[in-house]
Amino acid sequence: MASPYFDQSHLLRRLSQLKPELIQEKLAHDPFKLLVAVILLNKTTAKVAIPVFWELIQRWPTPWALSKADQNELSDLLYTLGTYTIRSKRLIDLSLAYLKDPPNKYDPRPSRPTLPSPTKQTSPQKKRIKYPATPVSHLPGTGPYALDSYRIFCTVHDDPLSDEWKTVAPSDKELIRFLKWKWAAEGQMKWCPETGDVQPLTISYLQTLIGELTPRETPSPNTGCIQAT
Repeated sequence: MASPYFDQSHLLRRLSQLKPELIQEKLAHDPFKLLVAVILLNKTTAKVAIPVFWELIQRWPTPWALSKADQNELSDLLYTLGTYTIRSKRLIDLSLAYLKDPPNKYDPRPSRPTLPSPTKQTSPQKKRIKYPATPVSHLPGTGPYALDSYRIFCTVHDDPLSDEWKTVAPSDKELIRFLKWKWAAEGQMKWCPETGDVQPLTISYLQTLIGELTPRETPSPNTGCIQAT
């Protein structure tokens, strides 16, 4: 009979190969570019937003360059993403603020968003708590999605031993997917995104998670060939 430890080790090796690829991790070394990316990704699929992001960074690669961008030209580039006027203004405002008051990892700022209280509420009106302070909280466009992305990726880049990511409770499905992988593959724990509870891994949970993360193969509508999605 196979050892449960052997089975779990085998499943963990398989899981390590299924790490979700998010652009935030590629940009963790540059908080400005990460914030630009999440503004484009907000309510937009990565398939649509990421090519636009790389084109934007090619034209305006720094906060200074983007702060001087013509808003009409920027809006034209963002047109396919929707809400292009709002996004273009937000990106210019972000660039100006970043130049005036750049983030410092040793100087966390108060956050504007709030979160549901983790404690059980007896009143019908649930209380909310302040989002934790971060070095980028004072910048325009830093809602929960941006702050979650910063705390998951940039803090680990700055300090590989940081456990900040373990305290993040995102609502974005792709960040949830990434943290479920990270908790299991690196922390060897089962993480519940609804409650934040963690429990020891089980073989059945690993099998389920591997199934969730394994790309599905679907026939291409043009060629009939199998494509991973």
